[in-house]
Amino acid sequence: MPKLVDHEERRARIADAAWRLIAERGIEAATMRAIAEAIGMANGALKHYFPDKNSIIRVAFTHVFDSTNLRVRERLRGRSGMAALRVFCEEIMPVADLTDLEARVVLPFWQRALADPDLKRLYTDSMALWRGQIIDFLRQGREEGTVRTSTPDDVVAEQLLAMLNGLQSLALLDAASGTADVQRRTVEAFLGSLK
Repeated sequence: MPKLVDHEERRARIADAAWRLIAERGIEAATMRAIAEAIGMANGALKHYFPDKNSIIRVAFTHVFDSTNLRVRERLRGRSGMAALRVFCEEIMPVADLTDLEARVVLPFWQRALADPDLKRLYTDSMALWRGQIIDFLRQGREEGTVRTSTPDDVVAEQLLAMLNGLQSLALLDAASGTADVQRRTVEAFLGSLK
């Protein structure tokens, strides 16, 4: 009798191996062979799940994005407005080992998304989701009286997304200028300007 395969479980194992390989050794090291070895699977079986390098970077980016969102949801319990916005920022900034590794997946994803319309759409859809979350947190903050800036919420959301994306680059490419302390102080100064 043939062995039943849980394709969703296998896909999750492959995604975990792919993002870790990219984060720890770079996009070029995340070959089909290396991913297959990491999970103890035949190299040829991966082609069923991932036909090319862009499909690997797609699943790695999606894994990182979904993991970040899950951590934010778990930490939000009872928080709203500015407190929620701080949690959101903390989970995106590469200020801990995990978020640093995740940023190492995001940067090569950006480079590939420049030339691939599907990856670009994934990125824009992801940022649209985050933009909506930021605007919700700002609305809550206005209702609570902790956000008083006259700058419209959609502009604040763009500023914050640009800052968070930039901090990922700065932390990885200029570690002396992008320390965890600098990142936190930068974001805190921005959030403080919204009062």
